[in-house]
Amino acid sequence: MRFKSIFWLFNIVVLLALILISTASFFILERNSATLFWGNMWLLLLMFVLMIGALDFYFIRNWRLFSYLEQEDWPALLAWLEERLYIKGKLNRPYANLLINTALSVSNLDAVKKLEMEIRQRKPELLKSIGVSLGIPVLLEQNWRAITDYFGPLADDPKTRRRDWALWCRALAAGEKGIEELTELLKGKDPSIQLLSVQVLDQYADKLSEDQSEKLQEIKSSLKVSLKGSAGERVLQRSREDHLMAVVLSSRVNETRKELMAFSE
Repeated sequence: MRFKSIFWLFNIVVLLALILISTASFFILERNSATLFWGNMWLLLLMFVLMIGALDFYFIRNWRLFSYLEQEDWPALLAWLEERLYIKGKLNRPYANLLINTALSVSNLDAVKKLEMEIRQRKPELLKSIGVSLGIPVLLEQNWRAITDYFGPLADDPKTRRRDWALWCRALAAGEKGIEELTELLKGKDPSIQLLSVQVLDQYADKLSEDQSEKLQEIKSSLKVSLKGSAGERVLQRSREDHLMAVVLSSRVNETRKELMAFSE
């Protein structure tokens, strides 16, 4: 059902419910009882009407946003978000997150880079919450020095949201020097990061210590069980829903999983 239809149907149902309650109280209850009923219920109904009004105001205010989402018109949505963020000054996390997702869906990395510069200049505190997502264009360009410079501060800050992804990016860029950090990431809870760490550590198999090799084999055995079949796909789907970085690197994650499962057969 289309967004506009849902909006109008919702309001019609609410209006009919209010009319029904109002008229039924006078037909069913005696006059004195009806007066007592409204004397006790008018404040509750007023609060209900105000809540519905606030909800309607929110949807009307963001009508174009929901329309673009419904139509999957990503270029128009991106232009609308940039207007809200840069011209109207609505530089907040929800709009910023939506812009990042929209820009990546149309492969517009420059839009994400522009947002990063705006946030650094106008609202740097947002970097703690969305800095990892903002760094996706940096990672995709595979400039290891730039990756280290960007993700290093995020990895060092314990307040960074999804810091584990920043740690993985930094360790990836560090090459052989990132082995210890990648080994630690094997202990994490995100299967995407675990698989990606396994993939990189396999490339440095001859550089691993005996203890590191044992930990790598242990996590491989564990992942073979937890990521097997359709249940494993659901686990990875939850990982992709948890952070955009897992979506961007999903092909690499799936490739590693496939190789891991093939090796076990």
